Amino acid sequence: MTTPQVHPRSRMPVNALALISVISFLLSFIYIGSSTAFDAIIALSAFGLHVSYICPILFFLIWKLRGKAEMGPFSLGKWGIAINFLSLGYLLFVVIWMPFPTMLPVTGENMNYAGPVFLIILFGALLDWVISGHKRFQVPVAPTHLEY
Repeated sequence: MTTPQVHPRSRMPVNALALISVISFLLSFIYIGSSTAFDAIIALSAFGLHVSYICPILFFLIWKLRGKAEMGPFSLGKWGIAINFLSLGYLLFVVIWMPFPTMLPVTGENMNYAGPVFLIILFGALLDWVISGHKRFQVPVAPTHLEY
């Protein structure tokens, strides 16, 4: 594994930041062609981000309730379980309502495509897992010694 190139004076990964800036700039051109496509990309990324938080919060909350969770340096103390419940409630609310269309009547121009596209991607990922993904997957192992 190679280390990222860090600019000596600014101490920032300038090449990586430039690449992300160029990609973001190029994605903004989608809006010129179709605002519906741009809105779908933005909604899908926000929807996927919210869905991705549900599993870790839920599983860690279950471990906490069973007394199996070891608290690390960023423990929320006695408020941890309540905050996890509140965050799950918020995430479920957002995940339920985010795919709905924003206006009625629904047309091809104002349809929110985040839900259907997310389901297609999810079913494709599950199909890949069933066919061959479970054979390719290797459980990541944390290194015992880190070199800086």
